Amino acid sequence: MLTILLSSRVKDNKDSRIHELLGSLEKCGGNDSNCEVLIKYDDDDDMRPDSKYFDRFPFTVGLFTWSRGEGRHGLHLDYFYLFSQRNRNSTFVLVGGDDFCFERVGFIEEILSIKEEYCFVGPKRPRSEIYAGQWRNPDIVKQWRHECAWLPCFSVRCIEVLQNYGWQCNADNWKTLLHIILYEKYQLDLWKIVPEFYSRLDGSRSSGYSKSYNNMEIGGDREPSNTYYYDLVEQQAKNLYLNIIHAKKS
Repeated sequence: MLTILLSSRVKDNKDSRIHELLGSLEKCGGNDSNCEVLIKYDDDDDMRPDSKYFDRFPFTVGLFTWSRGEGRHGLHLDYFYLFSQRNRNSTFVLVGGDDFCFERVGFIEEILSIKEEYCFVGPKRPRSEIYAGQWRNPDIVKQWRHECAWLPCFSVRCIEVLQNYGWQCNADNWKTLLHIILYEKYQLDLWKIVPEFYSRLDGSRSSGYSKSYNNMEIGGDREPSNTYYYDLVEQQAKNLYLNIIHAKKS
């Protein structure tokens, strides 16, 4: 089963398109046996859909509501809590926002056919060979931070080992950096390429966010002013590597 994690907001967010997203998932073959969608709404969002609306879809939609949090940084906490609520039959998890739509029938079965316990999944593999040894350089950061496609997808076991989705909200950039570090330090390539299966809907992509305080934020035109962020991700990559080696020895 594929678990899709979303943080959605309707109020004061002109980019919210949850109806199109869920409808496109159904058209692409989403059903109760191959996927589930877990959605977090803010408790002050009085424009969020009634829970009965979600009963129309042929897959489970789990709804959760709590406080909005502070800035975009709070999204990674939302993701990890939602991850802990997933169906235990889930083997892959995909995180994203409510301004996407799916475009290719059969993409779920294609992802679920991947048998590796530890892997990253996506249409576009980062060019880790190019960035190895220089990825901390600010000029190089500007290149790799946009390299990975949106909607990062991981095997469940990766997230269990990594323990969270990073220290800032953009899990796509975090996924790219993990891949670069694993390739550079441990000669591991965990990326599994699948054909493009989604697109992002038009919009500003930021109207639903409150101000971010996090000085480790990366994405858009921002780079971490607190570069301790890189050390933390390096440690995560090491932990992932050690778990992979241990699994091979077991």
